[in-house]
Amino acid sequence: MITTKDLSCLPDRERLKNFCKGLAALDIIMIENEWAFIRHYTYKPSWRKDKEAFFATDGSEQSMIVIFAPEGCIINGVDSELYDWEEKLPRIEDLTVGMPPALLKLMGCREIKKMKSTFCVWTEDGSNWCCNPIDSEDASKDLLSQIDGNPQTYVEYGKWYPADLPLDVVCQLANGIPVTKEMIVALNPKRSEWEEIKAELDEIGYPNQL
Repeated sequence: MITTKDLSCLPDRERLKNFCKGLAALDIIMIENEWAFIRHYTYKPSWRKDKEAFFATDGSEQSMIVIFAPEGCIINGVDSELYDWEEKLPRIEDLTVGMPPALLKLMGCREIKKMKSTFCVWTEDGSNWCCNPIDSEDASKDLLSQIDGNPQTYVEYGKWYPADLPLDVVCQLANGIPVTKEMIVALNPKRSEWEEIKAELDEIGYPNQL
């Protein structure tokens, strides 16, 4: 289990990026655009100049943003139900002690300011993750476990749809393999809006052969 107390199983930057894109692609395949507002994962390959971002939410109190930048990578998460907003919310200054200035600047983006933080994890070199964990609950156990790089995590997530996702196809998504019609049918036999799916996959930068 990945938490801010133990980041040893958190994948490196490139694996994490592929995995995050795969989660967003899976939501596109499983949930029609008409119902996009209930999707849990979205990916923005042009979030800022030379920067990409992945957004995760459970639709209520837990949210996470992963920022991929030339300077490194930041994972910011929050559970808005854990703390009184005015008095007990962890201070950004405490969570980011030791963070390189270039990454610290990203913490000032409007998305994180609006989201707030109960934990923050970062890497400068793409493989060595750092954080300043707090002593109490911070939601990292729930949120970081969703991006552990393990295809089985996709399969477990698929129960939310609900669906029994084929592990072999899920592995392809986790590894950034281009999406085909055959893969979509295997994941969600009800989908056949190829142009709509292609447009959304193109929008998040996920390769496809549709």
